[in-house]
Amino acid sequence: MPTILLVDDEPDILDSLQALLEHEQAGVRVVTASSGPEALEKLKAQRVDLIITDYKMPGMNGLEFLAAAGEFAAGIPRILITAFPDLDVAIRAINEAGIENFVTKPFESKTVVEQVRTALLKRSVDSFYKDRVQRSLGAKGEAKAGP
Repeated sequence: MPTILLVDDEPDILDSLQALLEHEQAGVRVVTASSGPEALEKLKAQRVDLIITDYKMPGMNGLEFLAAAGEFAAGIPRILITAFPDLDVAIRAINEAGIENFVTKPFESKTVVEQVRTALLKRSVDSFYKDRVQRSLGAKGEAKAGP
């Protein structure tokens, strides 16, 4: 079951996005956190397949959270939600935090759902091919290790 980590300091946004994603993405589990530090603890405790985070949060903004999350979630797709889109934030988000997409507030539900579907599909395909390559290399390695 794919797991999405949703991080936002606004409870209404967390609740509405969680309900939207669980309704529109059959078989998806949404884990929520109301701050960067709380989200880091959840990343340490469980595997996630997608991170969606707000940019502007007290204490630790979304980019700072994603930079810190790199230790626990390398290669996990990331979507940044922001009400303050500007070129500097976009450049930093791509270069420092490795985000895949931006969602600007106010957002349309359809846009968020499509971006999530795309990110989860990409994650699934990447995992499938990575697993196949590892199995293929393992099988070849076992064959060579024989008598």
